[in-house]
Amino acid sequence: MRSELTAPVRLAGAYILFSSVWIFASDSLLMAMVNDRALNSQLQTAKGVFFVLLSSLLIFYLSYRNRRAQHELLNALAHNSRLLQHTQRNAALGSWEYDGHMHWSPEALQLLGRDPGCEYSSTEQLLSWLYPAERPTLQRALQGLREQHTPMATSVRLHQPPQQQVTWLMLRGEADANGQILGTVQDISTQKRDETALRESEQRFRQLFEQTPRIAVQGYDRERRVIYWNQASTQLYGYSLQEAMGRRLEELIIPPAARSKAISAINRWLLGGPPIAAAELQLQRKDGSKVWVYSTHSMLPNSRDQLELYCIDIDLSEQKQINLELQASEGRYRELVEQLNEVIVLTDASGHLNFLNPAWEKLSGYAGYECLGRPLTQFLDGADAARFNQQLSAIDNGQQSGLRGEFRLLTRQGQLRWIDIQLSHSPSNSMLNGSLHDIHDRHQLQQLQHARNAVLDELLARRPLAHILDGISQRLQDLNPHMRVSIMLLDEQQRLRLVAAPSLPELYRQAIDGLPAQLELGSCGHAACSGELVIAENLDTHPYWQAFRTQALAAGLHACWSLPFKDDNARVLGTFGIYYDHPKRPSQSDIALVTEFTRLASLAVQQLQRQR
Repeated sequence: MRSELTAPVRLAGAYILFSSVWIFASDSLLMAMVNDRALNSQLQTAKGVFFVLLSSLLIFYLSYRNRRAQHELLNALAHNSRLLQHTQRNAALGSWEYDGHMHWSPEALQLLGRDPGCEYSSTEQLLSWLYPAERPTLQRALQGLREQHTPMATSVRLHQPPQQQVTWLMLRGEADANGQILGTVQDISTQKRDETALRESEQRFRQLFEQTPRIAVQGYDRERRVIYWNQASTQLYGYSLQEAMGRRLEELIIPPAARSKAISAINRWLLGGPPIAAAELQLQRKDGSKVWVYSTHSMLPNSRDQLELYCIDIDLSEQKQINLELQASEGRYRELVEQLNEVIVLTDASGHLNFLNPAWEKLSGYAGYECLGRPLTQFLDGADAARFNQQLSAIDNGQQSGLRGEFRLLTRQGQLRWIDIQLSHSPSNSMLNGSLHDIHDRHQLQQLQHARNAVLDELLARRPLAHILDGISQRLQDLNPHMRVSIMLLDEQQRLRLVAAPSLPELYRQAIDGLPAQLELGSCGHAACSGELVIAENLDTHPYWQAFRTQALAAGLHACWSLPFKDDNARVLGTFGIYYDHPKRPSQSDIALVTEFTRLASLAVQQLQRQR
């Protein structure tokens, strides 16, 4: 029996059964209970009326319930139809049926670009709407759907004027259980354009790696077998594409000593462990030679959701060679700088030391490492430090590009040495670099020669001896401002008369004028008597200075050494007294310098004696 008749037959059968039971059961009950024929007839009439009313109510109820169910079903169908239409519009989807002709929905006609009058069409008309190259494929698919009920899913292009953008459609169809053919049509133009763009991008990406000579790219499957090998990999490692494909990573480019480690790292990564970090690696070429590369690694799933390892290697051979040459050059340069007698110096814009070669320690007495970060002016004499800072400011203001001048360096031993400083400014990093050259001996020789010339000129001009000796003492102090110089002459009574002392206080000058030439009586008295050099490093404790200690300390004098000067017959003519503001012992260069000036004083005194 057809399914649509089941419910009505069941309802009719229930009504017949109910009616039969009602009629026979009510009649039997009335006959048993009522013997009066007239009353029985009346009750039969009432029973019939009641049955009619009851049947009407039952029919009304069943009819009402059926109509209500139909109404709810129609509402649900309308709602679903609206949802379907909305979904089809959003998804660019239409539907169709086939019963010998194609029946298109309005949405399908809109996608096909046809008027509503084309709601019914033949398959030949459909094929005429498509791009000629797509027609055979769709025709075979429709034939398989009609004859063998093979599901159809075919992408086709609409036949449109050249100036319009290409429209791609996906036609799907299948036969239901009753053999009715239903299908959909969907606009997949955006998807097709995205796929085309993706293919073009992949092609460009592949060409990029294929044509880039210095970026070697290899792909490996889970077993570390080569699945991709670009031309740069062939150039880098020496294996052709045919030689590399299918071979394992460790067999090709991993040195034997590192193979087990590389395999373990890759397996851990495949199992969810830490990825292999990018790093510089030493790998192996086909000929067994080693090559340095910077290698990065990526683990990517393929279309079958299987992980694949991709390695991107950049050849560092040239860079490594340049680095080795640079290191060798730096080594040679450093060796040269460390062996130079000149001090090589690098400072920042404010004059703080950033680099010093070993010659600095020989010149200044300070170790280079303990001076770094300190200003160079800290090692210059006060007046020269101020002049150095002025030139630094001029460089900083753009008034000059470098610095050059003669300055006095204060050594660790407290000695002043003349140096020539040459620094040039680097605009790229605001640093100053250059050298310090020791010119102390040359400078002293020049000054000494100037002093000789001055003495000779003054002698020729018949200047007074006191004037000449005062000039000698002043020039000596100019050479070493830490010295306080005095010159005393020995008279006939063997007393020392003060002739020149440009920087000693007047009270102290009066105290020492007329000092007897006597042993252990001050530095100058002992030197005039003994004819030898006398050094009192600390006046506060030296035994020769008991008689003059109070006056000397009051004058701010804390050290003194005396050097006698003599005539051609080795007789003492006088003494040079050298004082310091703090306890100090003279250096050999200081003694040598004063010795030269004593010769000038001796020359001047003897020349004037001869003239008299």
